[in-house]
Formats: sequence, C-alpha cells, structure tokens
Amino acid sequence: MTISWGILGAGRIAESQMAPAIAAASGHHLIAVTRRDQAAAQQFADKHGAQRAYDNDETLLADPQVNAVYVATPPHLHVRQTIQAAQAGKHILCEKPLALDSGQARRMIDAARANRVTLMVCYYQRFNARHQRIKALVEEGAIGQVTAARISFSERFPPQPGVWHHDPDISGGGPLMDLGVHCIDLLRYLCGPAQSVAALVDTLVDKSPVADTATLLLQLTGGAQAVVTSHWTTANHDPERFNRVEIYGTEGTIVAAPIQAKDSAGALQLITADGVQDFAVGPGGPRPHVALLESFAATVGGGRPNPIPAEEGLAGLAVVEAARESARSGKRIELA
Repeated sequence: MTISWGILGAGRIAESQMAPAIAAASGHHLIAVTRRDQAAAQQFADKHGAQRAYDNDETLLADPQVNAVYVATPPHLHVRQTIQAAQAGKHILCEKPLALDSGQARRMIDAARANRVTLMVCYYQRFNARHQRIKALVEEGAIGQVTAARISFSERFPPQPGVWHHDPDISGGGPLMDLGVHCIDLLRYLCGPAQSVAALVDTLVDKSPVADTATLLLQLTGGAQAVVTSHWTTANHDPERFNRVEIYGTEGTIVAAPIQAKDSAGALQLITADGVQDFAVGPGGPRPHVALLESFAATVGGGRPNPIPAEEGLAGLAVVEAARESARSGKRIELA
C-alpha cells in the first residue's frame, strides 16, 4: 500500500531519521510537513522533497492527499494531535513516549478505534536487526530459561536553554520518559511483560523539576528479574559500549551494544558452553526506521497485525508510573 505521509512537528528527529526513512522505504512519499514557523517548515519541505509546508496542524490534517501522519512533536502534544488525526481519518505513527500518562494514552487508543485507523508507536528498536536476532535466540532456547536481564541507556544531559526535556509539563519528566521507555519496551519485546516494579527515581545532580536518575528492578511474568538503568547524570563517554542489552539464562548469555544504533550496527555475542558466537552487524546495516515504515504500511494495508499497537505504549507508561509510585512509597508495585 502507498503511504502518503504528513509530518506533524518537522524537527530534529524527523530531520535526522524519519524523513530519510520515508525517502528510502518503497511505496512511501512525504507529502506535507508542519512547523510553527512557516519558513522553517518550507525549508524542511524543500530539503526532503515534501510537496507542501504548513504552519498549523489543521491544514495538514485536511490535506486529502495525506493518508498517514507521523507525530514527532514533544509528548505533551501527542494526545491532541493523535485524536485530531484519527478524527480526520489519518493513520498514525506516534513518537515515544506515547503520551504524558496512561490516561492520555487510553484516550488516544479510544480515538483510533472509534475512527478505525491504525495507531502505532515508534519504538524503532524492535526493528534493529540485532535485537530481532536476540529475540530469535531467546525463543529458540539458545540460553535456556531466561532468569535475568539488564538494559542500560544513559547519558549526561543537564538542563539547557531552549531545550524542553527538563520541563515536566512538556516531556512528562526526565530520562525515564526520554530513554527509559525504550529500555522498558525492548525488555518487553525480548523477554515479556513485567508484573511488578521496584524503583529508585531521584534528582541527584542538576537543579531541575524532573528526576535525572532512575533505576528499576522488574519481575517479569515468567519470573525472571530485570534491571533497567536510565540516567541523565552519568558521563557516558563510550555509549557504543555502555548503552547495552544483557540477557542471562540457565545455559548461556547474550550481550549486545549499543541499543540506539540507527543502522543496526554493533556487537552481539551469544556465550554458551560451546564458546562464543558472534552476530555483530557492521556499519550500514538494516535501518530500523525503514523496516518500521514497511511494517506500518503492511498493517495499514490489512495484510499484517500491528507490530507495536498503542497498547504497547500504554504498557510502557504503566511501568513508568509504577516506578514513580515505588520511588515515592518505598514499596514494590504490582502491575495489573
């Protein structure tokens, strides 16, 4: 199916990842973009071959040639824009986190269902070729019963003038919403859902209205224990090594890094009694965003189930909210 895209919020992430992916994916075309500044929107459109540039959402959503939108705005706008897009009959790919909270996420899900449109979350790491290999290895029993996992995604990110991430009314709050939701979703994809959460969520370094350091201990439904670390307070001078996935089982271990590669490139090793098997992917490997778009098109066309429905984004937000409650109460929180 041909997907004729509109981008709501043609900013940094759309510039670096999604617009190039639309150009690379077969059957995808960029029709229109929005930014608050008309000149900036036009500049983006000219660079990436979009036919039209707008300075408001309503005009783009009324564009009859657009049949799907990519919501790339800050999180506080996701609920309004997604509901408006659904009511306009557009299919929706929404950036993470899906919303500021689970209540907003449910409203988005209801709007998509009521208007019979696809709503998919842009958890691109599920389409990283190394992560897909990890999932296959786990499912085929390469490391036996999974008993533990650790996923780390951290950096040093103090408040900066003009950057909205430290404003909880815009971002939803801190590295847990910015980086941690990727870890939570990747853990869910590879090892299954969490059933309980215990967490430390603190503001340790910077004067900021959001927490800057979060460490989560999760028990998964199969009994395995997992640790997620998501910090803005650690000087990660080698993110290619330390933003990583580790999965441990009764018969072996899987280790992969980095988790954030936009071309699937990085290390992946399976370590068992038989030795070390190397499944590394070199630079210029499969691009997760392109694969994600192709899967989105297959879903919209009716040939494939939605691989990342909005309910997956809701599940991630439930873990974030449970982590915050655990940090406040000092108790382990059970998930519904």
